[in-house]
Amino acid sequence: MYAFAGLMTLLVSHAPVEPMRSHGHLLLAGAFLGAALLMARHDGRGATHYGIDLAGLLEASADEPAHPAHGLWYALRRAVPSLLSELAFAVLLAAIVFPLFVPLYRSFHGLTRPFSWQPPREPVDFVLSQLIAIALPEEALFRGYFQTRLEDVFPERVRVLGATLSPRAVGCQALLFALLHFLVGFSPARLAVFFPGLLFGWIRARRGGIGAAVWFHAMCNLLAETLMRGYL
Repeated sequence: MYAFAGLMTLLVSHAPVEPMRSHGHLLLAGAFLGAALLMARHDGRGATHYGIDLAGLLEASADEPAHPAHGLWYALRRAVPSLLSELAFAVLLAAIVFPLFVPLYRSFHGLTRPFSWQPPREPVDFVLSQLIAIALPEEALFRGYFQTRLEDVFPERVRVLGATLSPRAVGCQALLFALLHFLVGFSPARLAVFFPGLLFGWIRARRGGIGAAVWFHAMCNLLAETLMRGYL
């Protein structure tokens, strides 16, 4: 599975064809999310076990009887309370982490000039892209599928800030996450996503699914982009 993800990333990131460079991220998102769901179903334990069902939005519970009226809108209405709860957790975590991160960002880049607000041209599209095309598929694959499978390999558990997790599983998925980002541009700086990968892994273990990790991942990307636009 990781070889497939790596190959897709290389093809999309370094394709000489313009349509692939412009829209390849959508292909990559579909491949990551589809592969995670397919492997979860093939495993037999289903998307819920892997934490990627998103309260039934991506996959209905096997215990729920089929009904002709139970379409996407029905699933969305049922999922809203859970999605909002995960969003609230992500916002609370961001309120703790982001004020610590911004001074570190300024210090790392040696920034002295004041921040200048430079919003993207299409902010709504940008936010949705970060949430749906980047955060969701990456969390489904790495914190959903890979972290769960690695926990099968490394079953030992410890308690960390309210989360019961496998340290080796969380560390390995974060390393795989960083290496995949390295393939995008072969820049050592891309390996730094190992550290947020650890935090995303903790969130997945703490919440029992990827919902809050998806929200928080998207927030991190938005913050990074905002800081880059405003400082660099």
